[in-house]
Amino acid sequence: MNLRTRTDDEEYGLLVPAATVYDMQSARAVRQLLHSHGVRATMGRARIHRWRNIRDRFRILVFPEDAVRAYDVLSRHTS
Repeated sequence: MNLRTRTDDEEYGLLVPAATVYDMQSARAVRQLLHSHGVRATMGRARIHRWRNIRDRFRILVFPEDAVRAYDVLSRHTS
């Protein structure tokens, strides 16, 4: 498992965010769902700043060419 970390809120290198979740278990589940549909994905930490409250979240990151397919998979499997 690769857990990417980032320093800049907008910097993901070659990857784009496909989802943001609240905990590691959910991040692993989303990543596994995408992998099971042939979408390459990894996880990274995200720090969300809201009302002066800093909260840790996890982002699922995909390659740009897989982003539309990732969105389709996630749309079909969420309510």
